[in-house]
Amino acid sequence: MYNLAILDDNSGFCQVMECFLSNYFQVSTFTDTQIFLEGIKSQVYDLVLIDLSIIPDPEMKIHNGCELIRYLKTTMNQPPVLVLFTGWISRNPLEEGRQICPLADGFLAKDSDIEEMLQEINRLLASKQLNKTD
Repeated sequence: MYNLAILDDNSGFCQVMECFLSNYFQVSTFTDTQIFLEGIKSQVYDLVLIDLSIIPDPEMKIHNGCELIRYLKTTMNQPPVLVLFTGWISRNPLEEGRQICPLADGFLAKDSDIEEMLQEINRLLASKQLNKTD
């Protein structure tokens, strides 16, 4: 079973996503960036959904989800699939997401249909598996 993490400053949203996604994946949720960064040191995640608006970590100079994605991509040997997950992009998130955060592996709009989210998560996880075998 794939292991997912969700980082969002809205605990209610984390609970809803965990409730839905735990039917398909092992899910951990975080509302605090520092706690997430500690957790990712000891736990391997296959995919992480990161909200654009996160609780900043000024010590690490991380003020939003894009900065966190950049940090993870540059400091981890094998980062998980990193998905920018936000209400700031529309239901056609790819082009808008690439402009906002070019280092993200994928993009999901929070207003997407739950089934669309699940399909995109599965697609991204499958592409990660294909890249491992290359």
